[in-house]
Amino acid sequence: MAKPSDSLVASLCREMDQLRGRVAQVIADLGRCQEERLLQRLQRELQQLVLRRQELQACAKALRCNGGLRDSLAVAFLDELTRRPLPC
Repeated sequence: MAKPSDSLVASLCREMDQLRGRVAQVIADLGRCQEERLLQRLQRELQQLVLRRQELQACAKALRCNGGLRDSLAVAFLDELTRRPLPC
């Protein structure tokens, strides 16, 4: 059975993957949108996604510095995912 910290790291990795997908979708929508209010909403959502990425980066750093996790490779993978540039 996985330790809670192992499943936490996996959940954070999945969230980062979903965040990257949503950023790509929002950017594509911004390129197609012509309605001002929708553009504003999409821009706010994009800002929130960028802030969440920064939170995930901080979580990855804290987990990496903790060192008490059994699967340091999973933490390194999370760190890698959070450092990858977001789609432009």
